[in-house]
Amino acid sequence: MADKADTADSHQGGAPTAHRWIWFVTGPTACGKTTVAKQLAEELKMTYLEGDDFHPKSNVDKMSRGEPLVDSDRWDWLRALRDRELVKPPGKPTDNLVVTCSALKRHYRDVLREGSTDEPGLRIRFVYLEAPESVLVRRAAARKGHFAGSNLVHSQFMDLEPPEEDEDDVVRIDVDRSPDEVQKDVVSRIGEIMGRDNP
Repeated sequence: MADKADTADSHQGGAPTAHRWIWFVTGPTACGKTTVAKQLAEELKMTYLEGDDFHPKSNVDKMSRGEPLVDSDRWDWLRALRDRELVKPPGKPTDNLVVTCSALKRHYRDVLREGSTDEPGLRIRFVYLEAPESVLVRRAAARKGHFAGSNLVHSQFMDLEPPEEDEDDVVRIDVDRSPDEVQKDVVSRIGEIMGRDNP
């Protein structure tokens, strides 16, 4: 019997799927969203988008000063990520996408879920990267050149609403382990899900 890794390999290489998929890679700052999303996009031949690029300058400036964002700061950003004109690459309307987005609260994820009502056949799913706060504080402190510093980790954990059991469109990934283990796990699990969607 093939293991999960074999299952994922069987449909890499940009094989068509019956639906268009958008995977939001989520979690607090320093959990590894960008690293995991880029690896997932490369391995499963999807298009990668960095969610932070959609933040207005006012949000970036605020986080650079170590100030946490509040709900009113996030709504336009979340709507921008949800907007079909932004998440559909020009000329490639059927691409499967991997998008980074913290999506710390359930109602943030619900805003993103609403996008599936605008496009028949669209599958919006989430990868939630989880690790203890102390681990992410250490990682954030070690990063160079990122606008979100270690002082933002605690404020994000104060806001954090981890996915609940009824959020069955979320894949939880433990990132308190080696990068290789995380990569193999996420590629295997997402690959298996998408492999069941062959046309």
